[in-house]
Amino acid sequence: MTTSNVDARRLNVKGLLIAVGLPVVLVGALVATLLGTGAFSRENQGEDASLWLWTTQVGEIARVNGLTAATDVRFELTDAAGNAVQIEQTDTHLLLREIVTGKVSAIDLSTLELTGSAETAPGEGVRIALSDKGAFIIDQTQGLVNQVHPSTLTAIGDPLQFPAGLTGGAFDSGGSLWIGVPREGTIVQIEPQDTGAQTLATEVVAEPRQQIALTVLGDGVAVLNSTAKKMTTIRSDGRRSVADIELAGPAETADTSPGTIASVTVTDPPSVVTVDDERSKSFTIGAGASNLLGASVEFHQRIYVPDGASGLVWVYDLDGNELDRIAIESGNGPIELYHTGDTLFANALNTNQALVVSSDGNARIAEKDRNDILGGDVPPEEDESGDDEGEDSGDGETAPQVGPPGTVSNLAGTVGDGLINLSWDAAPNNGSALTKYTVEGAGKSWEISPSQRVLEITDLDNGTPYTFTVTAHNAEGAGDTATSPSITPSAEVPDPVGAVTATANNDGTVTVAWDEADGQGNEVTGYQVEAIASGAQVVVGQSGTTSLTVPEGTLDYGQQYAFQVTTLAGAAASAPSELSNTVVPFNVPNAPGDLIANTASDEAGAIDVTWSQPSHNGSAIEKYIVRGGGQTVEATTTAARLTGFSNGQAVPISVTAVNAAGESAPAETTSDTMRAPSIQISSHTATADRIDLTLALDDGGGSAKCTLLSDGIVQETVDCPGVYAVTGLYASTAYSFQVRISNPAGEITSPAYAASTTRVAGKVYFGCDVNINNTYCDSVDGVSIYSSATQSGNSIATTNTGDSYKAFCWTTGDRTIPPRGTEGGVEVDYHPGKDASNKWIKIDRAANAYIPFIWMNIDGVGKNSTGDLPKC
Repeated sequence: MTTSNVDARRLNVKGLLIAVGLPVVLVGALVATLLGTGAFSRENQGEDASLWLWTTQVGEIARVNGLTAATDVRFELTDAAGNAVQIEQTDTHLLLREIVTGKVSAIDLSTLELTGSAETAPGEGVRIALSDKGAFIIDQTQGLVNQVHPSTLTAIGDPLQFPAGLTGGAFDSGGSLWIGVPREGTIVQIEPQDTGAQTLATEVVAEPRQQIALTVLGDGVAVLNSTAKKMTTIRSDGRRSVADIELAGPAETADTSPGTIASVTVTDPPSVVTVDDERSKSFTIGAGASNLLGASVEFHQRIYVPDGASGLVWVYDLDGNELDRIAIESGNGPIELYHTGDTLFANALNTNQALVVSSDGNARIAEKDRNDILGGDVPPEEDESGDDEGEDSGDGETAPQVGPPGTVSNLAGTVGDGLINLSWDAAPNNGSALTKYTVEGAGKSWEISPSQRVLEITDLDNGTPYTFTVTAHNAEGAGDTATSPSITPSAEVPDPVGAVTATANNDGTVTVAWDEADGQGNEVTGYQVEAIASGAQVVVGQSGTTSLTVPEGTLDYGQQYAFQVTTLAGAAASAPSELSNTVVPFNVPNAPGDLIANTASDEAGAIDVTWSQPSHNGSAIEKYIVRGGGQTVEATTTAARLTGFSNGQAVPISVTAVNAAGESAPAETTSDTMRAPSIQISSHTATADRIDLTLALDDGGGSAKCTLLSDGIVQETVDCPGVYAVTGLYASTAYSFQVRISNPAGEITSPAYAASTTRVAGKVYFGCDVNINNTYCDSVDGVSIYSSATQSGNSIATTNTGDSYKAFCWTTGDRTIPPRGTEGGVEVDYHPGKDASNKWIKIDRAANAYIPFIWMNIDGVGKNSTGDLPKC
């Protein structure tokens, strides 16, 4: 059976963001991979379908099987690093949205064809959603929900319009889409239909402009209101529950969760909050405070918490008792949880490891970089250092003391007919993330999300002055209260402006322009501009003309923004204008990180340069420019080689990143090119058959080879060792050695070096010389020395008992010689204690001189041993 897509695409929001390079490369490469493997079908995978998992550091996507915990396909995407992508998949379709370009692509997994594409506004703020029932493109910034065909991505019906700044966008088990509308404090259930999307239900879950996060559960939905510290659960049968929760710091929630219990990770101080209808529980966890502590989920009555900082997935029961710590190599990067069927996946984005967890809690490591599968070429090495975008590495200064927040600034208001629009600038958080603002005045109070620093207060009396207070809160408590000036609503208001346009400039600023407004009898004194993003709305400035340039650093790079303009006539203000177009602020990239320049080991005059990809600051990095010593190379990967330098040259190196905004500041270092090598033999040690030469060498920074010369004759060439072991030598022998070293920059041979093997000596013993007097003994002059190891050879000399010789080696003859014989019927022992032997000893009597071993005893060992003497 095929699985329902409601499980197949259960990825949390942050888990959807993976890195990819060029758009055409991404889709083309992925389709090519699938074409090589057959259809991507789950019909034989039961309820444990495979998922595509990403490895950021190597730019590779891998498909991991939920039943076997094995990777069956992997593919490296060229230049795929740093630029986020959202992936949604079912049994039959795969959707990809390239965040940096906004391009959406559809692949039909039954035919493996690229079937459609669509353009959306680039940057964060648009997301895609996919189920077996339909597909959506959700423009969170503009508040538009568009149903599209999952194959062609063409629009189905008219888009649904909601207040700008939506959150969420995920399907439930019944095939309904859920989104959050923070400006109204509502969540909306949407049903895809053949003629276009239809709103099924709207649920009020918070006060307007409070911070809400939506998690689709296995049964129903859960809405975290971190401003009011409540969670609302709405089950599929309509039951509604509200639970008060402990929320001591910033929270991470999953976009979807397989169980019925909602789980929230508090990153600082580290803890988990669980909610089951009206019941809530909070417990501390063993992890340290970290921005790599991810969203937790409940899976089969266990809570799983990914912790990239420690390389663990923590497992707890519902009472907060620790059950397990599952180790996974994280590379100091995020670990994210996904689920499909009855399987939980944990993916380490910075390494080639993932976890597959079954319903009984059994966890298995899945190596995403297997080489025995399609696409199994060795991937690029991982950069262990990581480059976590947005992570503050600190500047070495002492951390400020954590305390309650400071006071908001620029608290002001504009007025309309029976209404006041308050706005303010963010309060300093003093080391602890802001949790809410409280606003009081006109006999009422409001709790506002930290990202919603604009509040429209209605049902006021025109002509009546009002004052309001705003107080910031964090986990340490409430800050000092700010009080607004007296503000008086009036029915005398100007018209809103028209034709609001926004332009992102290449210096990080955004220019907003509009048509001049009609004051309707009131003098127009200026205009106020608000920026709207997913879940956020803030005033970014006022202008006395019909344009405003939002300063660099005010808005987040890579995030989508739309703008509204309010006409001001003194204290009176118009209704907000229509939304502008969406733009993404961008600037030049940061300087490349982790710059390393090394001497190229295989080429003279060359330097190899590597670096890590920096933050692109809202615009995709198009290339890198590597400069050094008058040479310039452009690269699209994070590695390059500079060539053409002289040997041993010190070269200053710089690398810059280039995007649509221009060239970054340089990362700089220095490296030397390869030098010609040098070598000498500094000392040696010796045994009877071996000399170890200690080399003092300089490989010049290159891949050097060493060739041994023994008595001027070339022996062998090897990678240069620190100690060159010369084996197979004769004992008691002097040698002359040289070592020739070469690399691509040059070659040199060491001076001659004399060394000898250990001296081994032996003495002759022949019984006739000492105690035997008979006919045989009287007929010989002693023991013969031969020119070869055989008695049939020529005798070149004789020797007698007590004569001593240096021994070089031993060999075997053509027969075994006994040291005993019979003379006149009497047994005679010419060498008592000596065994018969076929061995011969080569000695220093002549150039080639051999004596039978039965007539020689090697010094220092037993009569029948050759000791350390090597074989010839």
